[in-house]
Amino acid sequence: MESIGSLVRGVFEAAGIVALFVAGGLAYAAALGGGALPAARPALYHPPVEPERPEIPPRVWLVDGYNVLNVAMLGGRAREGWWTGPFRDELLGRADAFEEEAAEIWVVFDGAMPPDAERVGRARPVFAPSADAWLLARIRERDPAQVALVTADRELAASARHRGVEVVAPAAFLARCRVS
Repeated sequence: MESIGSLVRGVFEAAGIVALFVAGGLAYAAALGGGALPAARPALYHPPVEPERPEIPPRVWLVDGYNVLNVAMLGGRAREGWWTGPFRDELLGRADAFEEEAAEIWVVFDGAMPPDAERVGRARPVFAPSADAWLLARIRERDPAQVALVTADRELAASARHRGVEVVAPAAFLARCRVS
């Protein structure tokens, strides 16, 4: 008989603890202005919302020059001297032919400007002590919706995405450059 009484007392104690938790939760919700819980209604499926993309494409394209050369342009070719003028000129020539006529294109290379770097073309070459630092500084100066960064550098890409900039893979950018 004592075991039944012990069982009943345990059930009532457990029910009392549950009631305290429920009352405490309701009191907390009421204090936050939630009041009573809404009447139950069937759950509705809400499809994921796609982020809004700008109607117009980015007007400024910032290209991580040596990164694009190394990752996307040298496929299968010897990598000797890949940072030299002929390879830079090849990348700049491809960028000159980018399909968006109104786009502003900056191709940034690490290092000092070599004497043979002067050129005429649509793509503007820039030489900076740190291409990554130069690119991030330009990103901070502009409306992120109007900028696209071309790089395969994960850290640089993460910093740009954090600021709301579209990051484009080097091969995808080069695919949009018309080859003559």
